[in-house]
Amino acid sequence: MDANKILPEISVVIPAFNEARRLPKTLKAIHNYFSSKNYSYEIIVVDDGSCDNTLEKVANLNLPNIKILSYKSNRGKGYAVNFGVRAARGKYIIFIDADNSTPFEQIEKLIPYLHDFEVVIGSRYLKGSNIKLKQPLVRRLVARLGNLLIQILVLPGISDTQCGFKMFRKSAARQIFSRQTIWRWGFDIEILLISRKLGYKIKEVPIDWYNDEGTKIQSPMVFLTTLGELLRIKINSLKKIYKR
Repeated sequence: MDANKILPEISVVIPAFNEARRLPKTLKAIHNYFSSKNYSYEIIVVDDGSCDNTLEKVANLNLPNIKILSYKSNRGKGYAVNFGVRAARGKYIIFIDADNSTPFEQIEKLIPYLHDFEVVIGSRYLKGSNIKLKQPLVRRLVARLGNLLIQILVLPGISDTQCGFKMFRKSAARQIFSRQTIWRWGFDIEILLISRKLGYKIKEVPIDWYNDEGTKIQSPMVFLTTLGELLRIKINSLKKIYKR
């Protein structure tokens, strides 16, 4: 049988914008993890209009089971994740950040819950979570304020909507991501709200997490953009567009 027709158990989607420095190390870590396991897998790298040599770095690794998707202009992390998820073939689909801020082996904490939950997400704020390298104080305060607004407006009971470590059953992912309308930093909020609107069960799991000082989420404009997206999500919810 053609190996390309054998569906993998796990699809790993990684959005990447100018990640030539950080992404190769992450891909090696994922490869090392799966080399010691019996899961069949694919890794989908979505190049979100990078203008560095991200594509060249990934290709030069010559690692197995990597698929590269690319387009010319930067369209946002949410768009890149959506693009990768909709191309994924695995029974289970996880998207992660290119910097591997949640070490990939933490997937072991998520997998057991997929029997009972359609959506399983990592959280930095639950009891049992371990933030190994913390963000600067101002960023922590902004994150907590943002999370409070998110809980008040759209997602009560979810401690951490923004951790880039989320796993789905493929059947649920197809329904969720086909309804997505937010393409930048607020997309995590939207896909979790869509999950709830569609009746899917969400499980939060405490994870280990390392702050990367090279993170792209530095500008106050990111917070303002996400706030605007949050308001759009609230309006969409009131209009009941996510159930269509």
